Amino acid sequence: MCYIDIDIVISNKVIPLVDPEKRSWNKGIMFFIILTMATKGPIYGNQISNMISEETRGAWRPSAGSVYPALEGLSSRGLLERYEGDGKVMYRITEKGLSLIEKIKKKHFEFSPISRFMGRIWMETMMPQERMRFILNSAKQVNESLAENLKEIREGIVNKREYEIFLASYELELERTMKILKDERKEFLMIKEGAI
Repeated sequence: MCYIDIDIVISNKVIPLVDPEKRSWNKGIMFFIILTMATKGPIYGNQISNMISEETRGAWRPSAGSVYPALEGLSSRGLLERYEGDGKVMYRITEKGLSLIEKIKKKHFEFSPISRFMGRIWMETMMPQERMRFILNSAKQVNESLAENLKEIREGIVNKREYEIFLASYELELERTMKILKDERKEFLMIKEGAI
């Protein structure tokens, strides 16, 4: 699944239907998720609910009352094309929809400052025990995503050197993470033993 930057969700320029004052955040998230799913091929309503439920391990199963209005909204804006197929109403992404996804990817390719800010605010609301669980679960999810995506990336990449650089860069980031954890654990043990 995708990570969704907060400014993508609330930007009225990107998705005009989203109005934070009217509590329509879910619409913005739903629009972005549906468009992203449609880049992989034709989609239909129930499939979207099932995929989101599967990806969130059952934590979120959007209702038909969320999915179908979002599909219609995207279709009315020319981002999706509606058609009949396999006895269902199907949707496929249009050139306009692909163009919007590309704009979003270009704008948000790197971790945006808004995301960092919102992440910090979110973490500040948590108690230390909650932060520990959240960080550990996030690491597990990153690992699962990495394992699921590496083979697909390797098979789809044209420039093998670029993939090799990506792998080496990721290893360096993991080494930095391990150093931070080892240093913290060492300091914690010294404090625990009264050495500090």
